[in-house]
Amino acid sequence: MARCDGRRTGGDDPARPTPTRQPSGTGGDEEERMTTTDTVVPRRDRLRAATEAEIRATARRLLVAEQGQPPTLRGIAREMGMTAPGLYRYYASLDDLLLALCDDLFGEVHGVVTASLDAHGDDLGARMLAAVRTFRRWALDHPAEFGLMFRSGDGLWADPDDGCEQSRRFAGLFLELFVGLWEARPFPLPDLHGGVAASCGQLAAFARGAGVDLPEPALWVFANSWVRLYGVVCMEALGHLRFMFTDVGPYFEAELEQVARSIGVAYAPPAAAQG
Repeated sequence: MARCDGRRTGGDDPARPTPTRQPSGTGGDEEERMTTTDTVVPRRDRLRAATEAEIRATARRLLVAEQGQPPTLRGIAREMGMTAPGLYRYYASLDDLLLALCDDLFGEVHGVVTASLDAHGDDLGARMLAAVRTFRRWALDHPAEFGLMFRSGDGLWADPDDGCEQSRRFAGLFLELFVGLWEARPFPLPDLHGGVAASCGQLAAFARGAGVDLPEPALWVFANSWVRLYGVVCMEALGHLRFMFTDVGPYFEAELEQVARSIGVAYAPPAAAQG
């Protein structure tokens, strides 16, 4: 019988590799040797990973059910038939659990956006349009998860230095697309004056941390483009534009068209882009 910590109370372990007989190579009787041909993840580790995945899935389900209100450890434990203290064997705190869930979510949206690029081959402009539209679609389809991933306050989940590997991959995806566009077809850059110049020092530090080598005005164009598009996606996903729009789509596309033109991308409406 298996326990939740992976230990068994009796009987053979079915996950244990089957021993094989091999000749000794020295003649005479064969000696039995216990060998394994594959590396097997210990059963305890597999059980722990499965339980952790179930905890995160339960937390996500409750998050959605409560329309974005983060679940409590007590609520997760009750849903799983566990005790709240039992969850501490897997996650040290609710923040640790939600951070792990956010890592899953960033990985999910990264995969969805990356998959959307495949249909556009080497067309960098079309890939950029597809990436932004796919990100918006995912955010609108998953507003509760989006709110958790990009929540305000202490910035724990949106901070690139928080140890959330998938969030860094997600952020790097759009920066990589932008850098590819710049390197393939450099576009006109703004003059460095006023607020543009004042912002560039901070953007240069950001670029060094990201391992990106771009002219400071190009960094400003990237920041301006991302803030414009992400700002619309964020406000729409969180319901902050309902007082003005019944359908934010046309406004988003107008913003996307202006951004596309500013970076030398031929804008195509969604239907044309899909065709």
